[in-house]
Amino acid sequence: MQEETVEFKMDVSDESIKREAMKIVWMFSGVTLVDIKEKGILKVKGKFDKIDMGSKLHEKDKSVDIINPNGNRGQYRIPGYTTVYNYLTTPKIQEIVVFKFNVLDEKIKRDVMEVIWEFSGITSVELKRDHQLEVKGGEFNKVAMSTKLKRIDESVSLIINYTRTKKLGFSLYDLYR
Repeated sequence: MQEETVEFKMDVSDESIKREAMKIVWMFSGVTLVDIKEKGILKVKGKFDKIDMGSKLHEKDKSVDIINPNGNRGQYRIPGYTTVYNYLTTPKIQEIVVFKFNVLDEKIKRDVMEVIWEFSGITSVELKRDHQLEVKGGEFNKVAMSTKLKRIDESVSLIINYTRTKKLGFSLYDLYR
């Protein structure tokens, strides 16, 4: 099985449904990215069975549909609309944190995702190299998240923590530790 990007259309306007969908997706072995920045579009990257994932998501939301099984920009999008929509709806302040684990096997990954998706405002989680997870979202409590993650793996460390502010289409990075 090769790595692919799949997009699912589903109603994620309710924060609890969104968090449940994220937990379901991260239970699949081989997932490396889950992103939900666009309204109603759940983007998943990795090596996984997209039909099985779609059926699990369908149990939570009967309207789930695979709209872009190959990750290519499809005809269902209005050119230019997605970019404008993302600019207007993406939080103006986006928190980005990277956690490093000594080991991030499938069991630990499942437990970690349970914790991360408890926090509202999370829009994206990506598995990076060397057992790192990048978490993006609006403002969320990084200290509480770190504390809960330490209960799963006491060796976890917060290695990067920054805020990105959008202004007139430009991104400004304020780095702090």
